[in-house]
Parts: sequence; C-alpha cells; structure tokens
Amino acid sequence: EEDPWSVPNGPNRSIRWQPARPRPPCAAMSEGQGLLNGDLDSARKAKPCHWQGILHKGAGQYEEQGFEDFTPEEQKLWEEGKLTRKIAIGQVSIRLPVQSTLQLLALSYGYLPFIIPIWWAIWALEGCIVHGKSRFFPLFGLCIAGGFALINETVTKQICKRTLPASITDRPPEAVCRHPGMPSGHVMNAYTLMVWCLLEACLCKWVHFEWVVIILVVMGPVPWARVHNRDHTVAQVAVSATCAVFMGSIAYYIRKTHFPGHGQPWDWYSVNKGLQNPYAPKFL
Repeated sequence: EEDPWSVPNGPNRSIRWQPARPRPPCAAMSEGQGLLNGDLDSARKAKPCHWQGILHKGAGQYEEQGFEDFTPEEQKLWEEGKLTRKIAIGQVSIRLPVQSTLQLLALSYGYLPFIIPIWWAIWALEGCIVHGKSRFFPLFGLCIAGGFALINETVTKQICKRTLPASITDRPPEAVCRHPGMPSGHVMNAYTLMVWCLLEACLCKWVHFEWVVIILVVMGPVPWARVHNRDHTVAQVAVSATCAVFMGSIAYYIRKTHFPGHGQPWDWYSVNKGLQNPYAPKFL
C-alpha cells in the first residue's frame, strides 16, 4: 500500500513531490556496498569523490578532492595504489598515504605559519593567567602575523589577481586549493616573522647564536615545503619571501622605535650570556 504522504495526490499537497535523484558513485558509498557484499576488491577500487567541509569548492580550507580533479599522473598513481585520497586543510594539500619522510616534513612545515602564532597566543594567555600581565613579545608577534596576513589576503592577493596573468597567479595543477597563489600567504607570514625575529636576535646588544639557528631551522624551509608539496610555484614563494624581508624589517623598526625596552625570549631562555654585539643599532 502506498504511503499517502509520499505521493503527489496525498494529503500534504503543499510539498512538491520529486522522484529521488540518483546519487553519485561516491567512494564511501561504493566502499560500503563492496564491504556489505563481501567484495573487498570493489571496495578498494572505489574512486574518491569530492567532499566540501568549509566554504566553496577549491577554497582548500577543509575539503577532499574528487578523482575527476586529479591530474593524469595522480590518477595513474591511484590506479597503482600509491594514492588513495587528496584532502586539503588550511590550504595545505595532503596526499594519502604519505609516501616518504620528506613528504611528511614538507606537510609539517606547511602548518608552521599556523603553529607559531598559536604558540604565541598560548604564551600570551599563560602570562595573563600566571602573572596577571601578558609578555609583550608574543603579543607583538600576533599583531604582525594577523596584520600582515589581513593585508596580504585583502589587498596584495587581490591586486595580483587583477593585474598579473593566470600563468603567474595559478597554483600547480596538483594543488587542492584553486585560489590564486601569488603571493603565498604561508611564506609571507613565516618569512615576515622570521625576518623580524632574526633582526631582533642579531641586532641586539647580546647575540645568542642558538636562537638564530632555531629561528632559521623553524621558519627557513617553509618556501621549500610549499613548492615540494606542490601547493605553490617557485616564482610565487620567491616573490613572497622577497616581500616578507621588507615587511619584517618594517615590523622590527616599529618595535624598536615605538615599543622599546621590552624583554625578548633570549633574555629569559638562553644557553649562555651570549656574544656582545658592538654594532647593535641605537634608536632615538
């Protein structure tokens, strides 16, 4: 017997009845059906389909790329079983399974521009809770990261998008994120903070070389990681790093001239007293 609520002439005539649309052969559906039928081979062969978590397709914030958007080389890797899924979180493309330690390292460096500000935010919050007042260094670092990131996304990228050809602004075809890649926000953020921290560490009265090494090791490889992970081109990260040198220098000058006399990490955590720098600049 037909359900009167599910047919066109049923009591609820205000609801427009439409036949069910066929669902796409999603990987999860095919895999589940294959497992129910005991067919493990069909479950493994299910092609991945696109899934969007945040914003629109190609935003790269939180999504999975469908098989039809794979490059021919990636489709071949999928057929060989070397690539099963492509997802993006925070505009970082993640290809599963991770094939090498180098690939894992590149993924890790891709998230450093997020990790450093998060660490500074925790550090600033800890100062407020424990000491009743936050340290200046992490707060100023957060202002640099947030301020320049906002300028990059709302001004710089929009200018590049409208004035430069697609051959320069387009990301590599392997990237899940399809937004313009000129300039690279990850590299811009990481290198602005790196240049600022390097100037602070190298031009102070006492130089602590262990901190100089830490800054370079933590932030220096970010451009390589973005290129190795095929989220940006060499030209995009090179331009971003060059612009970041200028922005990091501005941040250093603002800190020295408008907010002098504040402590720095090497004042609290250092291996030794450091090497005295007779060329440390003095600002009025």
